[in-house]
This record gives sequence, C-alpha cells and structure tokens, in this order.
Amino acid sequence: MARLGSSAKGVARREQILLTAMDVLGHDGYRNTSLRGIGRALDIEPAHILYYFDSREELLQKVVERWDANTVAEYGHPVTPEVALDFYVRAIRDNLRIPGIVHLYLTLAAEAVHPDHSAHAFFVARFRRVRELLRDGIRHEQALGHIDAALDADREARRLIALADGLQLQALVDPEIDAPGDLEAAVTALRGGAAGVVPGG
Repeated sequence: MARLGSSAKGVARREQILLTAMDVLGHDGYRNTSLRGIGRALDIEPAHILYYFDSREELLQKVVERWDANTVAEYGHPVTPEVALDFYVRAIRDNLRIPGIVHLYLTLAAEAVHPDHSAHAFFVARFRRVRELLRDGIRHEQALGHIDAALDADREARRLIALADGLQLQALVDPEIDAPGDLEAAVTALRGGAAGVVPGG
C-alpha cells in the first residue's frame, strides 16, 4: 500500500509527483504517459512513485481530482448561479490547453461507470455537483426572464453536460471542432428561448 508520508518532505514529494504527472499528461497526452516517463521528468525510478501512489491508476485518478479542483480555483471568483453558465463555457475553453488531461478525464469517467471502480464515487459526486451548479444557474436566469421558465432546469443542465463532454471528445478526435464555441452557442440559444428576452438585460 502506498504511503502518504507523514513528514513535510514526504507530503511535498507526493505533491511534486502529482504536479509533474499533470504537466507530463498535458504535454505528452494520456496514451503516451507512463510511470517511467513521469519518473524521467523527476529523475527518479518508477518504483519510487509507487511508494507514494498504489498504482499508475491511482496517480491518474488523483490527477483528475486535482484538475477538477483547479478548474474552480483558477476561475478566481466564487462560482455563483449568476455566473454558472458562462463559467462552464470558460472551463471547456480552458480545457483546450490540456487535451491529455481531458482525454484522461473522459476515459476514466467511462471506466468508472462500474460501482466497484475506485473512481466511481468521485464521478457520481462530480456529475451531481456540476449538474446542480448548472441547474441553479438556469433557474436564476429563468427568474430574471433570460431563459424560458417552462424549461426543466435539471434536464437542461444534464443536456449541457452531455453536450460539453461529447464536444470535447469530438474535438480530441478532430481538432477542427470548436467545442467551447458550440457550447457557447447552445447557452445562447437556451437564453434566447424566452419570449421578449433582451440579451444582457
């Protein structure tokens, strides 16, 4: 079993490995990233990485968890219902800079559908959190008259998540696909569905 390291040095080493893994994934892509490659970047043997992480799979799961946390932290402002939809578009746009991590996220999400997968609980919680964020954002804009009040906010939130993940997958296959642009267009259409809506009003 991997050891977290009770000393400050051990904690710092684990953090260094995690950040390096994120950097290597961002540059080399998911398929080309190995423990050996991460170890090479750190000038250590792969076995040393396994002192801090049980396996390559655990390390990659921690990368996705950190990326998810960073997405909110790097926004620089609280993600409130007032900004939820625009934040989501921005987050998908920022993902274009790290296609290797997006590939990892989509792959791990598909694998985690099985309840016994180590990342299952994380993805259940993440999808619920993102759905609630978007739902609350839609409800806020419905209350302002920017989005048709007759729409089911929870259903529209699920559709936006499905669209975003599907577009990102298409963009990985074909970089000509403008995933954030298409998602932004969907949000604009959602806002345009309310009768008498004045954009920005």
